[in-house]
Amino acid sequence: MNRVRWALPLFAAAGLLRGGFNSVWAEDGQEFLTDALSLPWYEPFATPFNGYFHTVARGCFAVIALFPVSWAAALNATFAAALTALLATAVFAAARDRLGAGAWVVAGAAAVPVGYVPNTLAQLQFPLVYAGLWMLLWSPSRAFPRAVAIALPALAVLNSILGLLLVPVALLRLARRRDRDALLRVAVLLPGAALQLVPLLAGGSRRDVGERPDLNPVSVAVTYLRWGVPRSFLGFLDLFDDSWLSHRSVVLLGLAVPALCVGLAVLRRTRPQWRLAALLAGFAAFAGAFQLAVHGAPEGRYLVLITLPNIAAAVALTLPGDRPDGRLRAVPFVALATLVAAVSVAGLRPGGYTDGLPRWDTTVSYARAQCQAEPRLRRVTVHTAQWPVLGWEAVLPCDRLR
Repeated sequence: MNRVRWALPLFAAAGLLRGGFNSVWAEDGQEFLTDALSLPWYEPFATPFNGYFHTVARGCFAVIALFPVSWAAALNATFAAALTALLATAVFAAARDRLGAGAWVVAGAAAVPVGYVPNTLAQLQFPLVYAGLWMLLWSPSRAFPRAVAIALPALAVLNSILGLLLVPVALLRLARRRDRDALLRVAVLLPGAALQLVPLLAGGSRRDVGERPDLNPVSVAVTYLRWGVPRSFLGFLDLFDDSWLSHRSVVLLGLAVPALCVGLAVLRRTRPQWRLAALLAGFAAFAGAFQLAVHGAPEGRYLVLITLPNIAAAVALTLPGDRPDGRLRAVPFVALATLVAAVSVAGLRPGGYTDGLPRWDTTVSYARAQCQAEPRLRRVTVHTAQWPVLGWEAVLPCDRLR
């Protein structure tokens, strides 16, 4: 328990270093903040965006809307950093029971996930689903950890349609254990599954963001192997660019990392946990295939549910084993931990996502000046994205600015 208490401030510090305290990300401003400022507090919860509902993000913005509009960017980033740190701590607690010291590597990667837009509540869905996965692998005996292990997967489904990826894992747990706890883990996912699926299937919500689904399994598998797996272990260490398909040597290097982990485990140079590694790697492939098939192309944020399970699977394969002389074979594990740490540090401040975003304090000052200059003006629309072609905007009510 003491180690868990030490882990939380470390993960929180890492999250806060990711920045974003004076800018508002695309969906955060146009959808969540605008609705929270303009609608009755309860109405945004029943408002789908991009074909599904975002219960956790909406709840955070309901709180943010209680404070001055000028605080919105800082509160958004703080909420996102704090919640990501809490999720990483929950992953640490769950992984520690299975992986020992390897839990630090698993949870550390979750605190600074590759591909994750820094400190945005719109993207919280990805680490939330990953934490939900570990909760389904965890069977704590104490009341509070058990409540967390049950609640987090339920929240993941309520917050994102990607949470449905947890349903097969919960069903596998039920098929294996066949006890009341496993049945409860399935039951708590049903309200979120109904919330996400029923309106979508009935036409009450629409997913119309311009994707071109890729339903060719060969194409999806090739993209996953040439994009998802290498970046899981090499991240964004300036080894890739927009023409990543031409970098065969880099792709092979990225594929060599998990291949080496498997080879060392087969040769018994480590103490592998095969079943856990297979489940984690299988989930990464399943999540990657689902996202790539639905969207039709790779996106940086999709790496979260590919990278984190793949890293955890590699850790499960490289746990130090005992040598005949009583010493531990720790070299593979230390090498993997060093690689993950380097990638995490390199991705701590992914500037490509935030470069050029309008400063929120300047934006609010501009909107306030407009409202004060025109007494009859009821609202001001402000630009929040660095890419004007995308047209991300937020609507700020004048009665919150005067």
